[in-house]
Amino acid sequence: MTEQDRHMKHIRQSERTSRPEQPVEAQMATDAQINQGRGAFRNAVNASPPLATGTAPPFSEASNVRPSHGHDADVARLKQPFDKSFRANPRHPATNFDMPLNAEEMSSAVVLDAIPLPVFFKNRDGVHLGCNRAFESFSGRSRAEIIGKTVFDLVPAPIAETYAALDEALFANGGVQQYEAKATAENGGVVDLLLSKTAITDIAGNRIGLVGAMLDITERKRAEHDLKEALEFAEGVIAAIPDVLFEVDADGRYLQVWARNQELLAQPKEVLLGKLVRDVLPPDQGDIAMLALEEADEAGASYGRCVRIALPNGESRWFELSVAKRPSSDHSTNTFLVLSRDITERKHAEGTTIEARARLLSVLQTIPDMVWLKDVTGKYLLCNHAFEGLVGKAEAEIVGKTDYDLFTPELAQFFCDKDEEAMQAGRILINEERFTAHEDRRSTLLETRKVPVFTGGKLMGILGVARDITELDTSRKKIRQMAFYDSLTGLPNRTLFNEQLREMIRDAASAGQRAGVMLIDMDHFKAINDTMGHPVGDDLLRQVATRMKEGVRASDTVARLGGDEFAVLLPNVQDNDDLAQIASRMLAAFGERFMLTDREIFVSCSIGISVFPNDGDAPDDLVKYADSAMYLAKRSGRSNFRFYSRDLTIGAEKRLALESDLRLAMKHGQLELHYQPKVLLNSGKVIGSEALLRWHHPKMGMIPPGEFIGVAEETGLIIDLGRWVLHEACRTAAIMNADGLPPHKIAINLSPKQFQCPHLSQTVADVLQETGCRAEWIEVEITESLLLHNCEGVSTTLSQLHASGISIAIDDFGTGYSSLSYLANFPIDTLKIDRSFINRSDKRSRELVKAILSIARCLGQNVVAEGVETVDQEKFLVESGCAVAQGFYYSKPVPKSELLVANARPEASKR
Repeated sequence: MTEQDRHMKHIRQSERTSRPEQPVEAQMATDAQINQGRGAFRNAVNASPPLATGTAPPFSEASNVRPSHGHDADVARLKQPFDKSFRANPRHPATNFDMPLNAEEMSSAVVLDAIPLPVFFKNRDGVHLGCNRAFESFSGRSRAEIIGKTVFDLVPAPIAETYAALDEALFANGGVQQYEAKATAENGGVVDLLLSKTAITDIAGNRIGLVGAMLDITERKRAEHDLKEALEFAEGVIAAIPDVLFEVDADGRYLQVWARNQELLAQPKEVLLGKLVRDVLPPDQGDIAMLALEEADEAGASYGRCVRIALPNGESRWFELSVAKRPSSDHSTNTFLVLSRDITERKHAEGTTIEARARLLSVLQTIPDMVWLKDVTGKYLLCNHAFEGLVGKAEAEIVGKTDYDLFTPELAQFFCDKDEEAMQAGRILINEERFTAHEDRRSTLLETRKVPVFTGGKLMGILGVARDITELDTSRKKIRQMAFYDSLTGLPNRTLFNEQLREMIRDAASAGQRAGVMLIDMDHFKAINDTMGHPVGDDLLRQVATRMKEGVRASDTVARLGGDEFAVLLPNVQDNDDLAQIASRMLAAFGERFMLTDREIFVSCSIGISVFPNDGDAPDDLVKYADSAMYLAKRSGRSNFRFYSRDLTIGAEKRLALESDLRLAMKHGQLELHYQPKVLLNSGKVIGSEALLRWHHPKMGMIPPGEFIGVAEETGLIIDLGRWVLHEACRTAAIMNADGLPPHKIAINLSPKQFQCPHLSQTVADVLQETGCRAEWIEVEITESLLLHNCEGVSTTLSQLHASGISIAIDDFGTGYSSLSYLANFPIDTLKIDRSFINRSDKRSRELVKAILSIARCLGQNVVAEGVETVDQEKFLVESGCAVAQGFYYSKPVPKSELLVANARPEASKR
């Protein structure tokens, strides 16, 4: 027998002799239990799976028990499984397990104590059979205080019940049970634990106990929490910045892409990944990007290199690259972080800065305002001629000087204080500063604007702009002392009129625009006052004022100068006809009756007009010239207008002459309809034509409709003219569709003015009856602008015409305010594609034509292509599915006689 065996035998003997006296049966049962526990202990030490040091491995639901965030009671019970308050009264009587161990058991014990993790083991009844020193250290109890105790002896009952239930689940299901819990360590700190337990079985496979180990995962939990916060922060930063962030390797291969705005990528993210920079960017731009990477590889970072990238949407934008070398322990696998910032707007600004600067210096000397620039010390750097005039010195005598060198000490200090105030505010400041010249002591009130000048974020000086507002200030003081509006009509009075006239002239001169002054005097107003009394005369003046305001533009100003004399200010006049049109509306407004004390009164007026700057630039002169023109109108028969400028008079007189000649043309048969055929594209057969008005003037020859239709609409002649056109076209349609001839539909254009007539549909019906024309032989063409208003009267008239059998066509479709809604809301039969789309061969125009054809097919509407002039245009229309066309390729508009001859042939002659 070896010395070790004798020592172990002694231990076992000591173990037996140290036991209290018990019955033999109980003693034998205890021995068996001890031997069984020792065997289980050896098996557990040898066979126990290692505890995870990272994230716990997955286990089956039966063996994996983890605290749930939704079960606070369980978490509370598991929070402190080994609290120092374990010392509760034992539920089971203590049993002395301090028995001698054999060599194998001692070896196992040594190994167990060498394990740094707290380890314990129990029997089937939950009695602790042993633990290692790490468990003793963690729990703060000695092994003697633990062995022989159950969990109910060591922890409070609620916690003990939880652990006992977990043990029973392990015994029932077997396998390995893992769960996380919080516990109070010996030092009083709260730690996170990963508990791993496995059942111990005997030879027969019966579960006779368990062994458990605890892993302190506090640091891991803290690291996981810190990592999560860091990742969330990084993701937040990336999501917040508008720039694009790339990770690339030394070869320029895209490894990762972060972009809040995906449209700033040269290619979609999934396409970029794995590609090289040189494969994505043009060669020259790729070289720039690779230079930035090489510079970052050498110096650690690279800033300021810019590349121009063509984006998928066709737009080309500039990006500034900031590259940083990413730290790595393995120098063979260096990667780079690239921040790509969109600087397109900055590039554009830089491109225009030089040009703007040169332009500014040249403009600076021409503007009437006083301009100067100082540095932060108050020294003048430059000024313009207006400032020279204010100071009374040349620029060479001003530059390099301060305000104390140029003005009185008090005034200089005031200017410096205002400069400092603007620089401190860091923004534009507007002040009124009074300046008194040294020589003549003339006092000038200046409106000054002082702007701090920054370069690279550093204050460099202050820019000042001043305007002489002395006259304006004087006017303001006068305005405060008087009323500005006429008490009878509510219109501006003469004082306000004169002020606004001066303002209008200043604005027009500054903007390079023309402006008009109109004086209006009522004819024979004195007779009304004398016969009907002044109250009636006042009522008439109020009605006249209302009609005048309705007859001008929103930007115009109507004023009453006194008595029966009115004036109108007309800013921003584009051409001579603008004034003539407004004057005509004024005359028309006076042409309507006035109701005064239940009596109808007709009053006319005479109008005189002067124009800035043609007639002058002084307010008094313009008023005087307009007044002279007004008296010329009175001498010319009243109820008309005259221009002071002969150039404008010629245009107005021509318009008036055109109106007069047009009235005569309707009477003397100078008007004629021409017809342009409509052709079936698949056969060339003529199926109809469009009626177009022509005017054969005895002196001016053929006048195109564009020159006289507008006059007819403004003067109301379009109503009579339209009826004549309708009558002539219906007569032609009746002839073209006589018995035995192929069907031929005549298209007639109707003006929006005609739809203002309350009985248009009845007028059309009367014409059809008079000419013997059937409704299906004509087609009414309207413009999109008519449908834009969508008034009930237009809708009703169109519905009545359509119900009678007349087809409705939209002329010049696509050039106005097109809306798909009116194609469904109004009874439209035909869409006429405007010639502008047909004459252009670009892809966009052709796609629009196809779209119109598609819409028409879906809505069951016909389509006519206007302005076809070439075989290529016809070919495109045929390929696109268009059925009908008209244009010079087939025939120009021809007189009625030629149309009748051509109608006898099956096809139109192509020109």
